[in-house]
Amino acid sequence: MTTAPRRRAPLRPRGFTLLELLVVMVIAGIVISLVAINASPNERGRVLDDGQRIARLFELAQEEAQLGARPIAWEGDAGGWRFLESTPNGWIPMRTDVFAPGRWRLALDQVLVAEGGRPTGTGGPLRLVFGRELIDMPQRLILVRGNIRVDVTGDGGGRYFASTP
Repeated sequence: MTTAPRRRAPLRPRGFTLLELLVVMVIAGIVISLVAINASPNERGRVLDDGQRIARLFELAQEEAQLGARPIAWEGDAGGWRFLESTPNGWIPMRTDVFAPGRWRLALDQVLVAEGGRPTGTGGPLRLVFGRELIDMPQRLILVRGNIRVDVTGDGGGRYFASTP
């Protein structure tokens, strides 16, 4: 039995047309621009990130003060912060990796320390002291940039939270 030769369909050129390439490029451009916009945090997000970072550092400072049986202080202003440790010769800056001096991601307009809901000072470095006790007085730090405000609040038991009111 002989088979009849198959007829081939006419060959179509392979590849994409210019129109198809342009459509794909436009869609890719839209997707990339959406990702770039969502990936870069806004000012409120950056100030809140700084507040959350400081909240974690405050928790670590409280634990370090308890474990080392010596007070640790935090000083900060609109430009940045530093941690200090208590020695027989007075307060000296800490230089360890975690407690090294730092700067805010965005310059702040104001940093306030509030105890019991009342601001206790403005201008110059402000100080919070973390003691050796397990239970301490609640503390609150307020970070302000324009109309953005972030509260870093301690519950007195060593837990700190950053929030926007």
